[in-house]
Formats: sequence, C-alpha cells, structure tokens
Amino acid sequence: MVKRSLVFARGISKEHSEKQLENAIEKVFLESTNNLSWLKHGDKVLLKPALNSPDEYPATTHPILLKVISQVLKKRGAIVFAGDQSGIEYVVQSEFGITVGSSKTCYRKSGMKESGVEFIAFEDKGWNGFKKFKPKIKESAWKNGFYITKVIDEVDHIINLPRISSHAMAGVTLGIKNLVGLLREDSRIEFHNDGPFAFIINNFAKKNKLLKTNYKNEDKFFEKMTEISLAVKKKLRLTMFVATKIQCTIGPDSQVVPFAKSYVSTPDTGLILASDNLLATDAVALSFLMTEYKKIPLSKKIINRFFLSINSQIKELGKEKLWGNKFLKSAIKMRLGSKDFNINVMNIPDELIKEIKNNLQN
Repeated sequence: MVKRSLVFARGISKEHSEKQLENAIEKVFLESTNNLSWLKHGDKVLLKPALNSPDEYPATTHPILLKVISQVLKKRGAIVFAGDQSGIEYVVQSEFGITVGSSKTCYRKSGMKESGVEFIAFEDKGWNGFKKFKPKIKESAWKNGFYITKVIDEVDHIINLPRISSHAMAGVTLGIKNLVGLLREDSRIEFHNDGPFAFIINNFAKKNKLLKTNYKNEDKFFEKMTEISLAVKKKLRLTMFVATKIQCTIGPDSQVVPFAKSYVSTPDTGLILASDNLLATDAVALSFLMTEYKKIPLSKKIINRFFLSINSQIKELGKEKLWGNKFLKSAIKMRLGSKDFNINVMNIPDELIKEIKNNLQN
C-alpha cells in the first residue's frame, strides 16, 4: 500500500506572542520532516524565501520563520543560508552586470535580515552563476530550457518558504511560484512574455538595454512556472508557510501602483502549513486563501476585480474550483506531488478546517 502524503496544519491565535509563534513553527517543522531524518552533520541547506520586493511580511516571508528554521538546522550541525533574486521591478541584470537594485537591499528592507540568517543574492554570482536546465518531460513548455542558479548544485537540501498571497498576474503566489526567484533574468522575461501584462515586465527590463524582451508568446505562462520545480525536485525537502497574515487582493507586492494597495487579512486563527508534497501544501494554502477572500469587504474587492477584468488568464478566487487552478493542474500533470493526501490538524477550529476540506473536495 502506498503511504499517503501528510500536510501538517497547526492553528495559531491572532493574539499569539512571538515565543508562541516560534514554538509552533519549530514543532511543525520537526514533525513535517520526521525530526529531520534526511539531515546529516555538515549538510548545506538553502532556505528559499519569498523576496520578490523589499516589502515586509506578508508581501514577503515572515522573518521569524527563517529564524526558527535556521536555528533548528544549525543545532543539528547544518550549514544554513537563505538565497533569492528579487523581481525585475527591483533588480535588473544582464550578462554585463547589474544595472538596477540589489536583492540584499530588499532582504534588509523586508525585515528578513533581522532573522540573523546569512543571505546570498543570486545576481551577485554573475551571469555565469546560472546553468541551463532542460525539463525531461514530454512537450516541455521550455523548448530550449531555462537558466537557474548554480547554488542549487552547491547544497544538499532546499526548503521552500513562501507566503500566501494573491497575485495580479498569476492569480496566486504560493510555493510553486516562489521558485521563480531561482531563475536568471532572461528566463524570467521569457515566461512573463507568455502571461498578462508582459509589457510591464519588459519596461523594467529595458532599463538594461542589453536584455532581450521580444520573446514569442507561446501561451505557456503557468506551465513554464510550474516546470521550474522539476529542477529542484530531488533536493526539495519541504514547503512551509506561516499564514498569520494573508494578502487577499492584488499582490505580489504590498502595492502594485499608487491606487492599488493589497488588502491584508489577519485571520482569527492563522495557520502554519508544511509538507514534503509541494502540490498538497499549495492546495491547502490556496484553500485557506479562498476561505479568507470570502470574508473580506466588497469594497476591498473592487480594485482586485478591475485587474481581473483586464487579465483573461485568471479568475477571481472562488469563481473556479480549487483543482481548476492552473498551477495545481500543471503540477498534477508533472507529478510534483500527490493529490491524494491527509491533513494532520492541530489547534484549528472545526468550522475552519471544514471550510478548507470542502474547498479541497472540489
């Protein structure tokens, strides 16, 4: 009999103290990794946060999540660091160098530097600090492959630490999309040209006149993003969320344009989610986002609906069944995780877990 995957879901009151949050994170981390059964002394571990911008949590990863995970790993003898490359709105790079911004600056401004975790900005490794990866699947959306940081070859384990947020282009940004930060700039531009609002990304890219922006639109926006996971599948040990706050509209940044600020929800019961099943973790996170989105005031949804009206690739949260989400559909096709999983529930009100499970059944 095949063992079913487990998603560990622990509730935490919105009145929680920092110590309570730290204890809850540590408990879920150890349980979801079988007490770090895969870790050996001296192993190198890459923590991949969501650092698309310099904005603070929940637009980026909770600093306490980084802090606790790092401390637990180091106590077991691991060498730990965080790594990412911020979005093209904040960092622009070509083969001739960086012309705009710094991921290290974003890391500091986001508050994640306060975690005490050493940070590596992938762009600082240079254009040749990335390697080509060609997905070994039939009819790959990346016909010529994509470029991904060589840092993934330098580590033994990768832990994915996204946050739960809606996204003006992709609908949602969760664990699967968080891995976009591993890509080199040209590959980022290539898949964005398959998606909505490509002209916005290309305008940022034009700050570096040496970057190509005239990629053909192959209508593979979601497939290309999901296939990035294949490059780290063998080393990805866990995907873990802290969702004491959730960006329910717009995203991924706290403010896309001056008149469009993301609405942040603070659930009565926040969730800490973790699993080695990337697909399952994202599915539960999406269900929680859908549940919170239903509760927000109509007035806060108006600007969100405006962006949706000019983006034909996504639907408003709740307007389609959970398993109709394009990221999840692509992940199932690529066997990134099993749809057949159980949820290990701790300290979550019956009504909330019922709503989450109802979404998952559709």
